[in-house]
Amino acid sequence: MDPRISYFQTFITAAKTRSFSKAAKKLNVTQGTVSNHISSLEQYFDAQLFLRTPDGVELTLEGEILYNKAEIILNHICDTKQSIRILHEHPEGTIRMAASTTPGEHIIPGLIREYSKSYPDVDFDIQITDSEKCFKLLENGEVDVISVGSLCSKKYDSVVIGMDRLVLIVPPNHPFASKKYVQLIDIFKEDYIDREEGSGTRDVVINGLKEMGYSYEDLNVVMRLGSNSSIITAVSEGYGISIISEIPAKKAEEAGLVKIVPIKDFDLTRYLYLIKGHKTKNPSAVKSFWDFIKQ
Repeated sequence: MDPRISYFQTFITAAKTRSFSKAAKKLNVTQGTVSNHISSLEQYFDAQLFLRTPDGVELTLEGEILYNKAEIILNHICDTKQSIRILHEHPEGTIRMAASTTPGEHIIPGLIREYSKSYPDVDFDIQITDSEKCFKLLENGEVDVISVGSLCSKKYDSVVIGMDRLVLIVPPNHPFASKKYVQLIDIFKEDYIDREEGSGTRDVVINGLKEMGYSYEDLNVVMRLGSNSSIITAVSEGYGISIISEIPAKKAEEAGLVKIVPIKDFDLTRYLYLIKGHKTKNPSAVKSFWDFIKQ
């Protein structure tokens, strides 16, 4: 069995006090424990480390060699432990993150801004992609944390960072724009602009349709786009209608680009999550960010 760090500490104390009994008293252990530690080291190095004398113990030549090296090793361990402790208290470096469009563009920036006030030495490398790709990056260890609007996997630790409603947007001059609300069945008659496969928004819409007794095929999909902003542009230019996150939809409505129309019989609300990988590249920084989000 490989020796423990405590064995070397016992060895050095015994060498300095030249007594197993004095070493035991100083370390607050039994003399038998000291003898066992020294015996384990002698077996490991296959050498006698001490000479027993009437006055106590003295180092052998082999013991002298170990004594000089052991002090260096323990000093390095102590310095390393101190450096790690400091890093835990003052993390630095980069957190690798992937985020789907809605949390990545509208939630995460604000959280990072607040976090950076307390941890200015930590920066973020963020990829904006769809939810499915986020989970693949996390699974492959290419990112430390992800932020998505749907839980494709429950084997990771997750924390809710917000809620998001999905809403219908139409062009400002569309017949729906003047209505107080529409029915879900009305949407099936219109050209529909969808998110790309792998999108959390798309998955929520598909699952919502199933719960209502409909299917994805009931939508008249004319194009698929990879972001909320591209869908807003397409809708504002009259290419169709779409269901997207309420957060960017409200901003687009305020800018006069689209009109939000309630769907009376189709309410979609989802949680937005931060999810942590099992093996992070910068554990101290990731832990500090995770603890900050959870508080």
